[in-house]
Amino acid sequence: MHDGPSAFRFELAGYLDSEGARRLEQDWRTAGSIIGDRALMVDITFLTGAEKDGRALLARWHAEGAKFIAKSNVSRELAEAILGGPVGEIASPGNAAGKWTWLPYHTCSSAAKLHGMLLLAALLLVPMQLHAAVLKAETLTAWDEYVQSVQAGLQDRVRPGGSFLWTAEDPERMAKARDGEIIVAPPDGRTPSAVPGGLIHHWIGAAFLAHAKLNDILEVTHDYDHYKEFYRPFVIESKTVARNDPDDKFSMLLMNRALFVKMAIDADYQATEVRLDDCRFYSVSKTTRVQQIDDYGQPGERRIPEGEGGGYVWKLFSMVRLEERDGGVYIEMETAALSRDIPSLLRPMVNPIVRRLSRNAMLVSIQQTEQAVRSKSLVARSQ
Repeated sequence: MHDGPSAFRFELAGYLDSEGARRLEQDWRTAGSIIGDRALMVDITFLTGAEKDGRALLARWHAEGAKFIAKSNVSRELAEAILGGPVGEIASPGNAAGKWTWLPYHTCSSAAKLHGMLLLAALLLVPMQLHAAVLKAETLTAWDEYVQSVQAGLQDRVRPGGSFLWTAEDPERMAKARDGEIIVAPPDGRTPSAVPGGLIHHWIGAAFLAHAKLNDILEVTHDYDHYKEFYRPFVIESKTVARNDPDDKFSMLLMNRALFVKMAIDADYQATEVRLDDCRFYSVSKTTRVQQIDDYGQPGERRIPEGEGGGYVWKLFSMVRLEERDGGVYIEMETAALSRDIPSLLRPMVNPIVRRLSRNAMLVSIQQTEQAVRSKSLVARSQ
């Protein structure tokens, strides 16, 4: 969403299903208290499709005076089918005051990243351009302590007799995964968690890939150079930096192209991989450098020093657990991210949407991983 002086703007991306339409309408009602008499604009340039309820919602908004923006052929055809007529293109307003608040609404699209990296993109989508943020020593200390506790939990899982899979701890959860459902939840029942000067966002997701093999998954997880192809549009560059068994180093450049704010995140990662046996594998990944790039791709492009800038994301820590059994592979992704705190005036509206975006980010990361695995398998069989 974009809160401007004369208009309130939704940017939609992905596929607007019935559940997405329900949530979008709920967010619109939540935002209504601060909108007043400003115009509603709905940018569907990055919308790939919509179910019946989603189409009905958009048609109703249009009938009530909302203006639509469709800058791609797909979105224009979709808009004309929903509204029964041509849709005008509206130029984006300027940001002279530098005080707009952006929060694009993402439906269940396929854009995602492995190792829970899309959680980074989800946080990147929530830039609050009110003032700069600085990573404080007490915030970093709290983060380090949190990561240590998560790592201790992992060691409990991999010890002899430990419960390797979170999925297997609950028969109902296991059954849902076997039936093809992707389960996503905060490990302790709540997220984000407040720490001095920041927020920690922690999610775990699980799925079952029927007929897959462990090595099928590893071919995708190890292919850092192709992350920019697997996980579009947020990853715009990715490359392997070094391989030194059991540690890998790689980098990614992330950007939300839907934003008129030309800001990107450049980060280095270190992943440590452990194969417990022929059927079980886990990896631990963390950022070793995170830098914000303002005005990316523009003449005035500049890199912000680490720990400074918008504070959209300061640190990332993630784990992947894989187990081949029951005729397929169970995938679990667990990610924790450290970001700046949300200004108190914005918390009532932004907190629940940040939570939803982060959850959806984990969900679609698993979806996209499955697509990459299936795609690689098809190519291998055709050769």
